[in-house]
Amino acid sequence: MKRSILILSSALTLLAVDVVTAQEVPVEETRIGTFDSRAVALAYYRSPDGIERMIQEWDQKWADAEAAGDSARMEELKLFKPSFQHLMHQQVFSTGSICNVLREIEDDLPEIAAETGVSVIVSQWELPYSAPDLTLIDVTPQIVALFDADEQVASQVAQMKHVDPVPLEELLYHPEH
Repeated sequence: MKRSILILSSALTLLAVDVVTAQEVPVEETRIGTFDSRAVALAYYRSPDGIERMIQEWDQKWADAEAAGDSARMEELKLFKPSFQHLMHQQVFSTGSICNVLREIEDDLPEIAAETGVSVIVSQWELPYSAPDLTLIDVTPQIVALFDADEQVASQVAQMKHVDPVPLEELLYHPEH
């Protein structure tokens, strides 16, 4: 019996030491970087590497298919422009994923994270909940700056802060338009 009490007493002492130790460790603030994906998409598509480059690439593919007499490829390419325009509408006016845009700048994101002191960078639309003890840092300006946005784009990005996104389900694809 004495042995059981001694073991129990020792275990409780160790447990108490662990609790005190855990309480003494300072908890670091968790900082999450968020961005407005609409603003990032707009800045990207309006940049020299955005839609203009894509159209040039598409035109080249069209010319190659036409020169080769590849009508099947030409039919496939006909679908690209309206489909891509629909994707851009989902990204710029709503909350559509911008994973294609982020691939273009993924090597720059660690530097932005380091500069702003965040551990993670995520679209603000993909964060439906965050605990009250998390600190959310808007890194939209830093990401938009990667695309050398002109004054017109910068103005549009600023206005987006005051406009709710169009619900994604309202931007359905209508190929006849």
